[in-house]
Amino acid sequence: MFLSGILKYGERTWALKCASMDNLRSSMVTTPDPGPNYAKFMEEYRFTREAGLQAEIVIEPERRTGVTTAAIAEETVPYTTVITEALCFFVTFKRLFVNLILSFQDRTGSQATFLRLTPEQAYKIIEIELSLMYDTLHSKAAVIHTCYGRLFRCFTLVSTTTACVLFNVLHKGRPGGIDVAITNLLFGGALCLELSAIGMMLVSYWTYAALEGSICHSLSHLILRCLKYFRPESRARWSNSMAQHNLISFCLQDRPTLVTKILKLLGLKGHWDSWLYIWHIDVSAELKTLVFRELKDKAASIVDTESYRKFSNHRGQWALQCKGYYKELGWSVEVEFDESILLWHIATDLCRYSDDSSDDAKLSEYVSISRAVSNYMLFLLVARPFMLTAGIGQIRFGDTCAEAKNFFAREMTRPDERSAAMMVLEVNAEIAPRDVKGDRSKSVLFDACRLAKSLLELQPGKRWRLIRVVWVEMLCYAASNCRSNFHAKQLSNGGELLTVVWFLMTHLGMGEQYRIESGHARAKLIVEKN
Repeated sequence: MFLSGILKYGERTWALKCASMDNLRSSMVTTPDPGPNYAKFMEEYRFTREAGLQAEIVIEPERRTGVTTAAIAEETVPYTTVITEALCFFVTFKRLFVNLILSFQDRTGSQATFLRLTPEQAYKIIEIELSLMYDTLHSKAAVIHTCYGRLFRCFTLVSTTTACVLFNVLHKGRPGGIDVAITNLLFGGALCLELSAIGMMLVSYWTYAALEGSICHSLSHLILRCLKYFRPESRARWSNSMAQHNLISFCLQDRPTLVTKILKLLGLKGHWDSWLYIWHIDVSAELKTLVFRELKDKAASIVDTESYRKFSNHRGQWALQCKGYYKELGWSVEVEFDESILLWHIATDLCRYSDDSSDDAKLSEYVSISRAVSNYMLFLLVARPFMLTAGIGQIRFGDTCAEAKNFFAREMTRPDERSAAMMVLEVNAEIAPRDVKGDRSKSVLFDACRLAKSLLELQPGKRWRLIRVVWVEMLCYAASNCRSNFHAKQLSNGGELLTVVWFLMTHLGMGEQYRIESGHARAKLIVEKN
């Protein structure tokens, strides 16, 4: 038992070392590539010219195979293919978490797979990849699923079993007491833990990946059947939820009381607000499909490699330009990102309470998706600011809440959310608030009122189609600009929708990670005699 304990603590220490970001990065860094011998080639070129010969350099770029997105039809593939593709892509795309680059070959191969998948199966591949990354960073998978790790598992099981047998053999014939019963109970618990650990090690994607390419086909098929049973395709591999926070609701409900004053003195007011005013909802299939379709359409419209990078910098501009409203509404997405989030969040609520979309099922779906993403983005701004680009979002949120509370306090009785929205919309906002108030306060309450009034001039269908695609674009912008270590950190909390969208964008070829766009050029020296 003592030897088994030493091995387990050694395994844990080894696992912590393997899961560190520095170690992961070192293990993934490729062999340094000096490229073609430029100095030697140019020396030959100079000697040829000096010899009086006519020399010409002909450049042949590395051959590339493109993917015609419009020609690929979606198809449903077997769950076995989903698992296999996820295991293959994980080897390449885990480099994202340690800020290593990808090549155009990686983009082409990923696009060829993802553009033919249904949205559900595309997300399933990403879920499995993120599940494997969670195992790598936050469990002992990097050690367990090696030859030494498997040997350690077998050795600790054998040693625990041996200790249990020896104990009972040595005490055979002696009167048994409560201490012997307790010892046997502890041995039983230890054996159960060992057996469950071996079972979990066997029924895993890692073991299937190790056996799938070997000669043990029957064993790999058995493990695959176990995976289908214990981890069915319909079960999500992450929390599949998105947090929600709403500014108008918060301002109406957050009233100063003795309890909140005490909590503020103790520095616990923020935790109290998070517990009281933040809730979670499931990520709907409609939202996932919308994000997938929008990204797929963007990938289909991109004509050069530079556009792939530019798309990750759009946070509403593309949507407004495509819909033809950039001239009227472009100002709302050209400000700082945290300001855009607040503007569109409040405007979305104001439009929602001004509409009566209950009779139109399609319109109700648009409103539901828009509000879900709107509340999620505000949650990120307030509770996860480290996942967004640097800014003064929390200051701006606080000033906006302060102005909203003062404005709503004019009523003798506390209004409900619809009445509060109508109160804001009744304000004459034809002159920019900054021109009247100055810029000391960073509140955007009545700037959002101006945006909402512009949106309300559109037909309901056009309005909500525009709002939802602007929110999707903001979501994608936030996902691609969040630092990889924060994506990795959130895996331990069940994962964020932001991380899933980030991985989906990368698999469709978008983002700053693709830094190798042409590969090695093949230069030929053509010599002609004079």
